[in-house]
Amino acid sequence: MNTASQNLAHHLGVLREKLLHATDYEQALYYFLEEFAGDAKFIQQCQPEEALHLLATLTHVAGEALGQKATLEQSRVLRLAEFGFTHGNAAVAGRVVLFFYFEALNTGIMALIPGARGGTEVARFRLTGGLAGNPKHN
Repeated sequence: MNTASQNLAHHLGVLREKLLHATDYEQALYYFLEEFAGDAKFIQQCQPEEALHLLATLTHVAGEALGQKATLEQSRVLRLAEFGFTHGNAAVAGRVVLFFYFEALNTGIMALIPGARGGTEVARFRLTGGLAGNPKHN
């Protein structure tokens, strides 16, 4: 548990595979929480990131999940540049948003806790076209 920093390439590979699962991609969220979220060494290796393109997408996804316009607040975005991996959290409508995103896949997961119907709502999202690349990294 919380050992991702001991072998980042391996754990990010496992996380990537879980994210890409056709139907059971929610397992990626649980793996992230188990292996990455409490790993202080992992967090220390990440750099703060603005990621406006990603935050715009998360705002849209959160709004869809809530069935109303949403505004992300208190966002914290961190990037592990070596692996093209971004993760973070925010608040929206009194709820917590957790997310991670793989640049090479243009795909990520957002969890809304609690969800609009209670529990946790998990959404897989994909950035396409102009949203896929962070202009800051061109």
